[in-house]
Amino acid sequence: MNYLSETKSTRIATALETMILDNTLKSGTFLPSQQLLAEQFQTSSRPIREALKLLEAKGLVIITQGRRAQIRSNNLDQYVESLSTTLVNSPISTGKLMRNLMQVRISVATSAAREFTRLQDREAYLAQLWRASNTMEAALPKIFKKDAQGLKMFQDAENEFHQILINANGNQILICIYDNLAPMLVTALNAIKFTPAQIEKRVRDYSYLCEALQNGQTDLAVALVLVTLTTLENKVIDRYPDDSAVAYA
Repeated sequence: MNYLSETKSTRIATALETMILDNTLKSGTFLPSQQLLAEQFQTSSRPIREALKLLEAKGLVIITQGRRAQIRSNNLDQYVESLSTTLVNSPISTGKLMRNLMQVRISVATSAAREFTRLQDREAYLAQLWRASNTMEAALPKIFKKDAQGLKMFQDAENEFHQILINANGNQILICIYDNLAPMLVTALNAIKFTPAQIEKRVRDYSYLCEALQNGQTDLAVALVLVTLTTLENKVIDRYPDDSAVAYA
């Protein structure tokens, strides 16, 4: 396994990153010179240069030859991007990472289902959910014929369904976190083989969920989200057991 080691440069980068993200170091300002940073962190110039390169890779600073590093941004999107990068580079197994990602999806989706009846634009979100659900149902005949196009049609509609439900949650921080982490989870789910019968059951569950949201049956809606996503989580765990190590470049 090839985990990222906690070197002096990564510790310095983490310290500077924290100051950037908590607004101690303002966007657009310049960091101290490499010499001053070396004195501050009681190290040589090499770990400082490496730390700045790590920050540059995350998009947190701009490095221009002959000038001090400039802080690029500390807005929400940059924070979430940095957080996501840190998470996926953490030295944990694939199974652990995928379990964490599924828990994020479950938490946000159940919260969205619980609050759905209180939404002012509830009908608009519901119409979008029904459209995604109907698309999944329309894909079933092709899936039973083992048509790859039908499977992709279903997968795209299922991903869209969850995105709509999570957008309805209205929490911009959670939405941003989900948007940054979902692609990895989607890739993992798409790699798992499901039988046509299993997919057909998921399609029915999404239809029942739409009906529950439409009828204001909050408890039933939350239960359906939990059942559907927990079933998917179990499939992910089976596919990626906790002892399967991974490293991200």
